[in-house]
Amino acid sequence: MKLQLTKDKTIEIKFPSGGAKSVSDITGVELFSPGEGECPAIRLVHRKKSWHVAASGFVKPPDGELPMRWEDTPHQPAWEFPRDFASPHAALAINSPMATFAQSTADAVVQDMTTGLAAQHDERQPGGDKSSSDGKRRFGIKREQSTQLAPKPAAKQEPSARKPAFPSSGMPVSENGRRFVVRPMSEENFHLCASLPEFQTLWLSRLLPEGKRPTASSIQVAESALMASILLQPEFIAADGSALAIFARSDATYLAGYKKGEPVLWRRCPGVGGILAMRDAVRKTLGLDEELVDSVLNESLIDPRPALEPFVRPILGQLSLSLDYLTGKHGLKFDHAFLMGVDAGASHWSRYAEESLHLRLVSPNPFDGLALDKGVDAGDASRHLIALGAAIAGAEVSA
Repeated sequence: MKLQLTKDKTIEIKFPSGGAKSVSDITGVELFSPGEGECPAIRLVHRKKSWHVAASGFVKPPDGELPMRWEDTPHQPAWEFPRDFASPHAALAINSPMATFAQSTADAVVQDMTTGLAAQHDERQPGGDKSSSDGKRRFGIKREQSTQLAPKPAAKQEPSARKPAFPSSGMPVSENGRRFVVRPMSEENFHLCASLPEFQTLWLSRLLPEGKRPTASSIQVAESALMASILLQPEFIAADGSALAIFARSDATYLAGYKKGEPVLWRRCPGVGGILAMRDAVRKTLGLDEELVDSVLNESLIDPRPALEPFVRPILGQLSLSLDYLTGKHGLKFDHAFLMGVDAGASHWSRYAEESLHLRLVSPNPFDGLALDKGVDAGDASRHLIALGAAIAGAEVSA
C-alpha cells in the first residue's frame, strides 16, 4: 500500500508476506540499542540455495538522535555503511520509546488510534503513566523517491474527536500523527498491531543517501525483528514453524508463540528486566567484579543460583501461563522452548525450567542454519539477534 507522506514523499507500509524470498542481499542493523555504543549489523546473502552471513559486526551510528517531535526532523544526518555492509538493501530495526508492538484486541487497537501522539509521548516521560508503553509493535516502509525536509505542522497534534475505523487486515492507516498496521492472529479478535510516529519514519527513511548502497528498504520496530530472528533456525523449521520462545534483551524479557510459522503469542514479562538486570543481580548478590560475572555464570565453582532464582522464577511463571494459553487456545503442546539472547548462564535457566515445568530450554546459536563466510565470527551472535531478525524480515523469508 503506497501512501503520500509529504508532497514529494511516497512510502509503502506493510508486513512481510511470509512467502519466498524477495531480496537476496540485505543488511540488518539495530539502531539506538540500550547499552550499545555502535550499531550491531548483519549482512545476509542468498546464494547456492542457502543463506550466508557475509558480514557481522558493528557500524558507527548516525550523527544525531532519533527525533521525538516534528520540529527536530530537519536536523537530518547522512549515514554511510562500511564496504562490507554495503548491500543493495538495508533493514533498520529501531529502538524507539514512541514505538509500539503488541498483541491486542480490536477495541484496544482503536483506543490506541484515538489517543493523540502528544499525549502518548507525555505518558512515556519520567513520572508519566507508562502502562501503554509495555507493548511494542512493528511495520516496514519502502522508499520510492527523494524528498525535501519535513514541514512543520501548522498546529499541535490533538486527539481526533471521531472514532477511527478499525483497519482491514494488513491495511496501513494514519491517525493522530502515527502509522498503524494491524495483522490478525490465529485467535479470533486478537491482532498483532504496530505503530510508529510519522516523523520518525520520515527521519529514518532519509538516513541513507539516495544513489548509494544500501537503500533503506525496511524500517522495523526492534521487538518485531526479535520475533523474526528464529525463523531460519533448523529446529524451528523442523517443527513446521510451531514453537515457544523466550527472548532476553538487555532491558526486558519477552515470550513468543508460533503456529505453523505464524505468530500466535507475544508478550513482555511484567516486572522483569533483561540481561543487564540479571548480571547486576549476580554481581551484587555474590559481591563480584563485573569481569567475573560471565565466568561465574558459565564455569565457576561458585553457585550463582541464589542470585539467579529471584530473577528467573517470575519468567518461568509467565512461561507456564503461556504454555496453558497455547495449549487451550491453539492446541499446541511443547516439551521444549527456545531461549534466545542469554549468552551466559543459560544452563541454569534450563535447570529451573526442567524442575518446575518439565520443559527443556534449547539455546542455539542465532547463526545456526546459516553458512558463515570467511572471517565471520559467531562468538557474539547474541548481540546481533535483532539485526539478524531485521534482515530475515526485510528479506521476507519464511520457514
